[in-house]
Amino acid sequence: MMKKVFSLFIAASAVFSMQAQTLDEILNSYFANTGGVEKWKEVQGTKMEGVMSMGGFEFPGTITEKTPNKQRVDVNVQGKQIVQAYDGATAWAINPFQGGETAQKMSADEAEQMTKTEFGSPFLNYKEKGHTPELVGKKTVEGAETFEVKLSKKNGDIEYYYFDAEAYVPIMVKTTISSGPMKGQESETYYSDYQEVNGLIFPHFLETKIAGQTLQKITIKSIEVNGAYDDSLFAFPTK
Repeated sequence: MMKKVFSLFIAASAVFSMQAQTLDEILNSYFANTGGVEKWKEVQGTKMEGVMSMGGFEFPGTITEKTPNKQRVDVNVQGKQIVQAYDGATAWAINPFQGGETAQKMSADEAEQMTKTEFGSPFLNYKEKGHTPELVGKKTVEGAETFEVKLSKKNGDIEYYYFDAEAYVPIMVKTTISSGPMKGQESETYYSDYQEVNGLIFPHFLETKIAGQTLQKITIKSIEVNGAYDDSLFAFPTK
């Protein structure tokens, strides 16, 4: 499942036992295998370009993020640009199919997912962030042996991460949808096709399932690290 690029990282982290039972060993291996804690701390923003598949259709788009919680998603649908963005204070959207091409502020329910999003791994400096991880045990996911880690976030949300027992990277994250028509249902996002970008390892394929049914797939074509992302890109347009 994992690209050959992992062979060198796995060999380098052989000091960690395959039977690691402590949370620190798992998280240390995760960061070691994906570029190192110090290198991840240097990342202040990313821009991902790719294709989203949903309902039998494909839509090209970009996801731009900047520390600590700014995000902008641009998706091209039938030649029209749909935008969703959050500047750290205001979540807004432009949807030509619903309301024209003027930016509109999102309601609290609509904005909840974006406003809760934090840049980078929640396990990086998790103590300072107020998160509490806990090693639950082992579990088989899609035929792979994983370590199940429960993450209790500062905002009260609970997330479950499933780290591959060989490569020590998350291959699935399970959350509970907290708003909208699917509120209360469990969402499972699967991560694969890990590749190196600027010395860091990123997944290049994501698949989200609800009740076992695929909701969407995202294929990442390119990733830019630490580009020049001005705050105005995320800010609510004043004109």
